[in-house]
Amino acid sequence: MHGLPRKLFFRELKKIKWQRKFATTAARRDEFILKSTLPDVVIPKMSITEKLWQDKSSFWNLVALESVETKKTYTYEQLHRYSANFATFLLKHGLKPGDVVAVMLPNCPEFPVAALGTLQAGCVLATINHIYKEFEVGHHATIAEPKIIVTIPECYDSVVKGLKSAKNNSKIVIVEHANTKTPSGTIKYSEIAENGDADYALLDKIERNEDDIALIPFSSGTTGLPKGVQITYKNILAAMEIMQRKETCFPKLSSSTFQDIVPCILPFYHIYGMIVTLLGHLSKGCKLVTLSSFSASLYLNLLKTQDVTLLYVVPPVAILLGKHPDVSSEHFRKVRHVICGAAPLAASDAEAILEKSNGNLEFSQGYGTTETTSLASVWFKGTKIEDYDCSGVPMASIKLKFIDPLNGNTIPIGQTGEICVGGPVIMKGYHKNLESTKDCMTEDGFFKTGDLGHYCDKPGHGLKITDRIKELIKVKGLQVAPAELESILRSHPKVAEAAVIGVPHEFYGEIPKAFVILKKDVKIPAGELQDFVASKVASFKRIEEVVFVNDIPKTASGKILRRDLKKMYA
Repeated sequence: MHGLPRKLFFRELKKIKWQRKFATTAARRDEFILKSTLPDVVIPKMSITEKLWQDKSSFWNLVALESVETKKTYTYEQLHRYSANFATFLLKHGLKPGDVVAVMLPNCPEFPVAALGTLQAGCVLATINHIYKEFEVGHHATIAEPKIIVTIPECYDSVVKGLKSAKNNSKIVIVEHANTKTPSGTIKYSEIAENGDADYALLDKIERNEDDIALIPFSSGTTGLPKGVQITYKNILAAMEIMQRKETCFPKLSSSTFQDIVPCILPFYHIYGMIVTLLGHLSKGCKLVTLSSFSASLYLNLLKTQDVTLLYVVPPVAILLGKHPDVSSEHFRKVRHVICGAAPLAASDAEAILEKSNGNLEFSQGYGTTETTSLASVWFKGTKIEDYDCSGVPMASIKLKFIDPLNGNTIPIGQTGEICVGGPVIMKGYHKNLESTKDCMTEDGFFKTGDLGHYCDKPGHGLKITDRIKELIKVKGLQVAPAELESILRSHPKVAEAAVIGVPHEFYGEIPKAFVILKKDVKIPAGELQDFVASKVASFKRIEEVVFVNDIPKTASGKILRRDLKKMYA
């Protein structure tokens, strides 16, 4: 990992004059580790569903979920009952604890029923983006090997083709729509969840260990194709405890007289949407309002017509809120906190929101990765922030350190290096990928994020992300793996070689740009290659520009030098 390719990739970093004072003792090395100022959390010895429903008596009859599009709602009592029904169905139809259930749904009230039911049955929840196509579904299914997949009629064809390519015989559960025909041979969600029966005696017998895998979301890590991330029961329980510390707990416990309202635009298949928005707020009895896909008009109307109190956003949405001419203080009239994550946001964009809200809310950037289960850093409530470019301070039980990306040596706090995160929220590893797991972990158990940054301990400053080492492209806060697009391009009969990089985009953050070497004596319009890729991937992964070249810079071992491409063409 620290051989010639990596040195070439970071040759510019050699110009930085590191001023280190290394020590050889373990105690001295601790001086290079930044620990949270909050006491470590105590991870409870209970199941995730027990933790989730700990305070249910306060909000049992309140609305838990409401769909903006369909107006469908579930109360907390219904969510609890339907999840138990779904869990019972799984166990009585041959699944055992540890078997995988894949959920390929948009944000909707039915998603948490399938997710929580899967966990209650002791099964492993694998999440798949509902706009994925055959190639992507097949890749995920090959890794996760689900026994059942839950989806919607619109995704059925992609699911069937993807499962076939993965040689997987999963049963398919369909979340039906009104006036939509359910494909033959599938299982109706309504029959097993909303109209099913729960066997609580059976469910009470389920036992899982804290190191067992609970969740497999997908991440590109620092390089390569998307990988399944093994999130354990301990990881999730630790994340929930950390988020509930009063300094970083943004929702309030609901009651008969108060309920936080939270628009859910962050996809539940993503770790941010799943752990932070879904589990973090269901446990407090919030009303979660789901949008199946982002629509600026629906979202802004929601902010105007409902008394929204908490906003969890990604940079494109934050920019929209700050720059859209129709957004005014009225949209933020009840909002207490705005938390932005998934990619860095410029301070000016944060300040634009604060200006429109007349300073009546707190804005915080947070930092985390799929591999850290949840946020690793965020601003404590009530902090006077001096630099909105920063992503806060370490949360309870979280440790940060920074390493020289050329040699892996730990460097002093305050200097720029690769951000590494430690604590009880660090994933177990990449599913069926020991090599990638070893590559991304330090010897002392820190996860190497692939992001460059530094920490400033001045009041109102904190963790600042300055660059990205990892190859992945961030489009609207979503991960796009260059290697995935390159493999599709190379599969075209007229393409000899291809490389993909991310280039800046004012609204999306980045967009994919491809460099293609054609085979000898052939021609093809760039648009045809763009369409070829678009037919195989989700819309946010589409290549926005194709450049035909005669050479693609590589190392001696064949690794694409993406930074050289960016210098040459972007």
